[in-house]
Amino acid sequence: VEEAGSLRWFECALSLYRRMAEEGIEASVQTISSVVSACEAAGEWQRAIGVLQELPAFAKLLGNNAEALDEIEVEVPNLYCINAALSACEKGGAWLEAITIYEKIRASRNAPKPNIVTVNSLLIALDRAGQTELSLGLYRQAIQEAYIRSPLRRRLDIDGRHRLMVDLHNHSGPMAKCAVRDYFEDIVQRKPMEDAVMIVGKGNRSKEEPVLRSTIVNLLKDEYNVVSSVDPSNTGRIRVAREALQS
Repeated sequence: VEEAGSLRWFECALSLYRRMAEEGIEASVQTISSVVSACEAAGEWQRAIGVLQELPAFAKLLGNNAEALDEIEVEVPNLYCINAALSACEKGGAWLEAITIYEKIRASRNAPKPNIVTVNSLLIALDRAGQTELSLGLYRQAIQEAYIRSPLRRRLDIDGRHRLMVDLHNHSGPMAKCAVRDYFEDIVQRKPMEDAVMIVGKGNRSKEEPVLRSTIVNLLKDEYNVVSSVDPSNTGRIRVAREALQS
């Protein structure tokens, strides 16, 4: 974390925030968002949540009755605030706290609905904690509730035909692993007539190595005992032959 003199940036932000309170200046949600983001950048999840809890709406949100938030007429924390708090929990290894916040905003009609950033922070926290089944369940739930889109897309294959592929663009490693697990747990129950193709990015249009390639290749080998290969027509794609899927 960068430092400013003897204080780190999040401490500077907290100091200014406290000074505003002492001077009787009411902090807006935007100001609180900035303070929470400073705490998040430093991995200070407890401080981030502590600041948010000074908002009546967020305090209600984390109370025993999340629906009480629907009954109060105060400014609701924006999604940027909530995502910053989740990210701070993720960096601090506080996955139980991250789930609590996530489930509370899901339960309230007035709280902002989760988006891909929200879900991604939660899945990273769960992945680091080794909570594989829980992360897969929450991933499927997020797709069902339209917080994130299904990665299944029809793309042009090497034979010139369009077929369904798992497009992992804009996925973090943990979210990509959930997407592949979800896909493979479906196809192993039937005998697919086509190859399974996963788009990991960094292919024909990029010079760098695919970020997700090794993550997905290792997952397929370790969890499904499946050997995959890099698509010769596009190095940003991983292919599993249909024969391997039928065995």
